[in-house]
Amino acid sequence: MISKDGSIYSVFTNYDMPGYIFAYLKYVYTGSGLWRGYERVFRAYGVHNLIKLSQDFVYEPCYDASFPIILKSNIKEHLRPEDKLREILSKSVNNNLELILLDFIEKYIGTSNVGIGGSLLAGISHEKSDIDIIVYGHKKALDYLESFPGFEVDKEWILEANSNYGIDFADLLYDNRRRGIYKGRKISVLFVDDKPWRYCEHLCRKRGRARIRAKVFGDYEALIYPAKAYVSTVIEGEKVNAILSYEGLYSSALFGEKEVIAEGMMMECDDGNYILVGDRDVRGFVKPLT
Repeated sequence: MISKDGSIYSVFTNYDMPGYIFAYLKYVYTGSGLWRGYERVFRAYGVHNLIKLSQDFVYEPCYDASFPIILKSNIKEHLRPEDKLREILSKSVNNNLELILLDFIEKYIGTSNVGIGGSLLAGISHEKSDIDIIVYGHKKALDYLESFPGFEVDKEWILEANSNYGIDFADLLYDNRRRGIYKGRKISVLFVDDKPWRYCEHLCRKRGRARIRAKVFGDYEALIYPAKAYVSTVIEGEKVNAILSYEGLYSSALFGEKEVIAEGMMMECDDGNYILVGDRDVRGFVKPLT
């Protein structure tokens, strides 16, 4: 999303709320930034960094939490990742970044149900920009994960994640099918649900910090944002039905069948109890043990 003052926002859910959209401020124009005059204001991911942004937040009582938003009345332009890929495919490409992007997509993903995010989508990329590829839909995501052998490992990501989140196990969270280095460029592959979500489908309230050791299983819902995995067995701690992570870092830890230690905010909802990772009061974590 581009706002009326030219700032660039990133949408992060499929909810369609009345009057606003869940989105965080990512770039602002200063005239001196690396991204064609834009500067990145959201420099490091994580809810602990997100809540420091100078933008509008709204409290959602059904989720008992506040979310960053952009008002629909403040939107100047809606940039669509699928349209950007179609634009690149339809032109004569001589930009090295776009050539690398197209080479990877054509070899390993295919062009259907795929889009481009980040600075490439916004039209402010530079020669050394990272590449964000968006994959839509359940089947497309699982087909890609089953067939792609993996990127060259991005060791910097592991070091930066440990530092940013204050953990020492980012290597256990790293999946080189979802991020890594390809022909000298960093690429991230993100998964987005291709179906809209019902707003305020469930009502929740916070109960406080909780920690469990449990066996979990996560399918497609663990790949998208927020990541969700179901609890099959609680080994230590209170009974919970699922783990829900608003920290994308832990998505890989929730995908598949694993034993994990999870800490976060206990949420009592009308469809069961959840441990929410990424609450502004209880940051939490998910550490895979197997």
